[in-house]
Amino acid sequence: MRFKRLFKLFKPPRGFKLTKPGRIFFAFMTAIIVVAMLTGNNLLFMILAFMLAFMIVSGIESERNLRHLEIERVLPAEIYAGIPARMGYRIKNPKNASVRLIISEFEDLHVEKLPVGEGEIAFTEHTFKSRGKAALGRIEVFTSFPYGLFKKSIRFDAFEDIFVFPRPAAVKNISSSGYEGIGEGFSADSISHIRPYAPGDPSSMIVWKKLHQGLFTRVVEGGAGLKGVIVITPGGNIEEKLSKACYLTSELFLRGVQFGLSAGPYYSGLGLSRQHKLDILKRLAVIERISEPPDESLYGKAARIYV
Repeated sequence: MRFKRLFKLFKPPRGFKLTKPGRIFFAFMTAIIVVAMLTGNNLLFMILAFMLAFMIVSGIESERNLRHLEIERVLPAEIYAGIPARMGYRIKNPKNASVRLIISEFEDLHVEKLPVGEGEIAFTEHTFKSRGKAALGRIEVFTSFPYGLFKKSIRFDAFEDIFVFPRPAAVKNISSSGYEGIGEGFSADSISHIRPYAPGDPSSMIVWKKLHQGLFTRVVEGGAGLKGVIVITPGGNIEEKLSKACYLTSELFLRGVQFGLSAGPYYSGLGLSRQHKLDILKRLAVIERISEPPDESLYGKAARIYV
């Protein structure tokens, strides 16, 4: 514990790495130092003093370029395994204008000019290979400003956990059973009624013609297996089943009907909000094994969609 505190105390506040021009510059300066010491030539000492001043100015300017920087991630609401996710970084400097910045996490992003006080968002794409809980670490920002002799860097502790959902696998024929009927497929036949808008309702189901009365959402009924609980049964390829369940969750949400998930002892209950969908997808992301589902009386009159 004591060594960690000492390391933190004496750890340099900035990272430092020579560029190719910087290595040439320092090699040339070292040669001048050796020759000047051997010959005592005053002109060489003047050149050496000029080079040292040049290096000091470079260090001051690069420090000013990095000082007061602020950065945060801009993450998409949904990240799926095997599908490129658009990752963003909101960066700003409230006190100084910064130039020639490089944001480094998954790959290097260049920000050529950052006006004082104005934030900018830089985007990149990154593909997470597998589902589950992923830990994101530090974000590093480099600069080679002003003369390109070295790269000075600053690290931001941006530790956070994210959920990577299973990659959706399209399901064409769906077997379902329950009080809603027995059949295959899911297709919306008719609009049952409208109800007041709830946060998370898909925009495609909003009744815009009644905007002067407030926001309302269409409730759709009809189609065998459309409304109900996605039941994941034990056995078979678990990754394939989770991918299918992920696809079905998104499809039912887009149709604006109540849906739920049953996986082993877990039962989500029925809902239709976006948060309900995200809660189900998070559960699908971390499932390791599937056991027998609970008694089907738990689902009430909802149809069962077996995966």
